[in-house]
Amino acid sequence: MIATSVGRMRGFSLVELAVTLVAIGLVSLVLVQFLGTATLQRSEAAGRDLLQRADDALLAFAMVNSRLPCPAAPGTGVEDCALGQVGLLPYRTIGLPDAGARRIRYGVLRRPDDRKLDADLARAIDRFDPMQVLGGGLTTEFPLGNANGIDLCWALRTAQAAPTDAAFLHVTRPDAPTTLADHVAYAVALPAPGRSFGGRQATNAPAFDSPRRRANPDHADRVLAVGLDQLWTRMRCGETLATASHAHFNAAAAITVVHTALRDYRSQLAIALKLAEANVDSGAAAVLNGVAGTASAAGGTADTISEGLASTGIVAYRVALGVVATIAAVAVTATAGALVAASVEARDKAEEVHDCVDDGGNPIPGCIVELIDDARALEPVILQNAQTADAIGLY
Repeated sequence: MIATSVGRMRGFSLVELAVTLVAIGLVSLVLVQFLGTATLQRSEAAGRDLLQRADDALLAFAMVNSRLPCPAAPGTGVEDCALGQVGLLPYRTIGLPDAGARRIRYGVLRRPDDRKLDADLARAIDRFDPMQVLGGGLTTEFPLGNANGIDLCWALRTAQAAPTDAAFLHVTRPDAPTTLADHVAYAVALPAPGRSFGGRQATNAPAFDSPRRRANPDHADRVLAVGLDQLWTRMRCGETLATASHAHFNAAAAITVVHTALRDYRSQLAIALKLAEANVDSGAAAVLNGVAGTASAAGGTADTISEGLASTGIVAYRVALGVVATIAAVAVTATAGALVAASVEARDKAEEVHDCVDDGGNPIPGCIVELIDDARALEPVILQNAQTADAIGLY
């Protein structure tokens, strides 16, 4: 009885042990898979976080230095502009203290050209030539000598308008890894843990795979690319460049035009005053001419009457003609008098308006000369504000 119970207990223990071992094996297998997945997810998250911090550091560098950094050679972490467009991330230059950053591949668009057409985003030069209003109302474009964020924005705009060219930094299409999709301002990439770069990142070409390219056995790199329009928006180029290049200088040009127009208006009024004075003189001459005509007609009439008295009346018709001539001369005199009155009124009005725009140093309240003086004072102030806007840059 006792032996049978012991045997049963011993047999049950072996089955239980087997089941337990199988359960432990299954749990271990699941745990290994879970830990592997969790490790991979942590690695992916760490890689994405590192690329994001690199992106933030690059943007901060661009805002402070008005350019993007050049790539770095292996093992240095310091930018070297002799390397061209592609290399490793200059993590020391941009202030990114992370050991993993030394594995990041980095590319920057460098498309040099003439100063105004330059699109080398790693070079800070004065590219922006605003419209300047010079003396005499002349306008022209010329540089002010300030290299700042406005000039980086100008380079971005130039790069956006440039044709695509595989010789300059670009990303490829996600469904066609060897086909150029679009140019970008800069790009960073990180290989999968324990692996080397694949795809376009494994070459020396100024190209990166599309961030949307699906992973496969030959490609597991993480890519972050910032387009030209993205950097334009991030740096707030649109509003700042529009203000600095158009609003301020257009205001300066407008006030110059207004000032010039007011001066021209004053000159026109001076001519109008001279014409009004000439009309007065012409009317006075017409009056004198009418008086002289009246006197002449009256004298002719008297002479005709005297001849008629000494004759048999044959020249009597001449008396009627002399009377008509006298009446006509009187009418001319009256008309000329009215002309003189109108001319004097027009002259007085022209003189009043002219004095209102040219007071000779004696200000007349409410007159347009105040506007001319205000325009003269505002012109250099507005131009100075425009030049200051260019000097300040973006921020």
